[in-house]
Amino acid sequence: MITNRYQTILELKQLRYFTKIAQLEHFGQAAQDLHVAQPALSRQIKQLEEELGVELFERLPRGVRLTSAGRVLLENASRLLDDVDRMVATTRATAEGKSGFIKVGFADGATYSGHVPEILGRFRKHNPKAEMELVPASSIAQATLLETESIDLGFVYWLPQNTSGIERSVINEERIVLAVSKSNKALVARKKLQLKDLNGVPFVWFKRNDGPMYYDLVLAECNKGGLNMNVVQEAFTESTMLSLVAADIGVTFITESARRRKPDNVVLLDIEDFNATITLQAMWRCSNRNPVLMRFIQELSRE
Repeated sequence: MITNRYQTILELKQLRYFTKIAQLEHFGQAAQDLHVAQPALSRQIKQLEEELGVELFERLPRGVRLTSAGRVLLENASRLLDDVDRMVATTRATAEGKSGFIKVGFADGATYSGHVPEILGRFRKHNPKAEMELVPASSIAQATLLETESIDLGFVYWLPQNTSGIERSVINEERIVLAVSKSNKALVARKKLQLKDLNGVPFVWFKRNDGPMYYDLVLAECNKGGLNMNVVQEAFTESTMLSLVAADIGVTFITESARRRKPDNVVLLDIEDFNATITLQAMWRCSNRNPVLMRFIQELSRE
């Protein structure tokens, strides 16, 4: 246990006074730099010497110089004061959100929209000392991750059914288009395409459990347009579906931002009577007081 005696010895003010005198080798000049009266400065150093039981300075006709004990103290005091200054700066930066840690979830395809990478880039630029971990997860999974505080914010295409305690911000809206292999010349050559024209065409799709809201949205549009999808292969992620389309295993519905990431031999086609869109949103819990999250949210609307 540290005694009161040693707590007094390690007063930061005394150590700062000591290091300034050691640097300038003059009490008067140090007092001016520190904006302290010279007698008060001398008393502080005398008190420090008495408590340590050593002389720290040799008094000379024109100034002072360190004793061997003073040189040892200077080396250690300088290191200690540097550590303290870093500690204070880091603590303040963390409280202001300039440093610290944030975990950001993102649904498959969200980072290809163009908007999300821009937001991440701005956050990095304005908060270079903050650490960020990106967590890939479906929109449904991110609702659970938010609830358990496993992520601070998520980029999702669908909000959970229970939005109590959740804040959100719309990032952008995307149309849904049809992805087709270039080798499917019959479809690629069509100048106009309607949903009913796709009856009997092989589809690559996913299980409803993997994205029930997106699944139901597309299925409702297909039913309105008279299309009964002929699903020949199921896949989990957009990237897998695009790869299967490239192999001409089937066609699929995909977000328009897929233009940025699709294989070269895949084309995206508009369907006249298919008007479904999905909205990319950021969501976070109102109760989350992570200062880094607050700074991240600022970047959502910054241009």
